[in-house]
Amino acid sequence: MRFTRFRLFVLAALLAGVFSPAARAAFQIDVRPGYGVTARKWLSDYNPNLRGTDYDTPVFVMEGKDPGGTTFLFAGTHPREIAGPVSAAILLENANVMRGRLFVIPCLNAAGMSVPDALGQVPHELLMETRSGRRVLYYGDRRIPLKAGESDPPQFRHPSGYTHPDGSEWRNINRNYPGVADGTPAQMVCFGVMELIRREEVKTCLDVHEATAPESVFDPRDGRTHPGGTLSYSLITHPKYIDTAVELIFDLEDRGVNLKPEQSIPGFRGISHYEIGEATTCVPFLSETPNPAQNDHAVGADPLHDKRHPLAERVGIQLEVFAAWAAACERITGNPLVLEGLPGKAQIDRDGVGAWLR
Repeated sequence: MRFTRFRLFVLAALLAGVFSPAARAAFQIDVRPGYGVTARKWLSDYNPNLRGTDYDTPVFVMEGKDPGGTTFLFAGTHPREIAGPVSAAILLENANVMRGRLFVIPCLNAAGMSVPDALGQVPHELLMETRSGRRVLYYGDRRIPLKAGESDPPQFRHPSGYTHPDGSEWRNINRNYPGVADGTPAQMVCFGVMELIRREEVKTCLDVHEATAPESVFDPRDGRTHPGGTLSYSLITHPKYIDTAVELIFDLEDRGVNLKPEQSIPGFRGISHYEIGEATTCVPFLSETPNPAQNDHAVGADPLHDKRHPLAERVGIQLEVFAAWAAACERITGNPLVLEGLPGKAQIDRDGVGAWLR
């Protein structure tokens, strides 16, 4: 009887450990790695304070047989910007690195991806037909969600002293670089990214985003026409690397993709391309395609099938950015990154996005 009770006690303790909040795995999007993925890590390997939290996220490694440049691609900083996570999934599921090493985070903001977008215009789950059947694409919120009892301050103050008038920016990952190891959730994620870059000696990185579409939008709720965004179709970097970005823009023109070069705004702190460029030797880029559902006034916008900016077009552009960035790696860093099996925009236009998801 005592032995049975002891075994029941041990079993209960083990189950409590498995299902306790500390042991719960963070939310993950559906990624089905292909043969090119050679290892899998977690962001908490670079910041242990993320372990067992809602903010940890997988890090995939694609390493070639031959040495080359060490690079890093990350998407899903803002989970409503879905062309990034979808493009990263296509990369992981189809491509191989022949020379060099590529780290990939398909969804940096796991917590934000786990909840619906606060704008309320797009369902949290979007269905797409793929090679293996119907698959769910998640459309999340821009910021890390508040926990019970939390609220946003009147203003956001970056540790550098920079102040943003929107207090909710303390939950915006792309306002919290270079991060704090044991700080707020956004700071901890940013610190993990910076540690990955430092420890792995990453020489160039690409942060994949989407911006408000450029077209003006009529909102029937207030009877007014509201302007579109100005940041889409751009490639952004730290000011000291703007010439390098211009060269990459020319490479993209040869591929039939037209982006404009942009640089970090002086004094606007916490942005990935600025803080990575300031604190490391890594050459950072941030790409932007237009998402028609991001305008606050875009009633009924469809982020998958919009006639002007369908997901297939945006994913195709991002994949061409991936390919051009990889091809320019030797010019940028002195060491090559050779990718094979990555589809381009023409193939996505021809086959559709779903044909390239397993």
